Amino acid sequence: MGREKIKRNLQFKPICIEFEPRECKSDRVIHLLHEEMEALFLMDIKGLYQADSAKKMGVSRATFARIIKSAREKVTMMLITGSNLKVEDKKEDYWVVVPSQEEGLLIDSIPNATYLHIFEINHKKVVQHIVIENPVKKLDLRPGQVIPNICNQHNINFFVANSIGEGLKSALLSKGVYSFIIEGKITLEKIYEKVGYDKFTDQSPH
Repeated sequence: MGREKIKRNLQFKPICIEFEPRECKSDRVIHLLHEEMEALFLMDIKGLYQADSAKKMGVSRATFARIIKSAREKVTMMLITGSNLKVEDKKEDYWVVVPSQEEGLLIDSIPNATYLHIFEINHKKVVQHIVIENPVKKLDLRPGQVIPNICNQHNINFFVANSIGEGLKSALLSKGVYSFIIEGKITLEKIYEKVGYDKFTDQSPH
């Protein structure tokens, strides 16, 4: 009997999982494993060394080297052959940050609001809710200078607000954080719908 595969620590939550070329059609599908996407995220987006990336994923350096090599080969093959690419998504939990002017409510959700509400969602339920002061407001800084680093520290997957400038969008994306605009009052149900998952089932106050 083969040895059971060690479960990887996965931080990145893919929002797009299927890619196909526009100019040429192909029946070939290349499958990119979630651990391979995670390796690309850690090394090529977060800029970590192999040893640090391996530690983040909970694997040996040799195993990580094999994973990143396979990931890069698959992406290269997709580009060279015009194949379709399908990304595996095995991450059940993800983190969302929402700015708010109130500590107890989601209201006036603009990037320089007074507070940042951080939600951990696991198996379609909020399992953790943290509220921190927004340094953008406190220190009178630009959102793009501060919020991407906060998202990086808290392993955030999604940033949701009523408005998001292009500079902040780009800065967030450089950290592997997707940003979404929701007009009007932001609720957890709207967040859940926006990021593309099933109907929200949590009954936490918001």
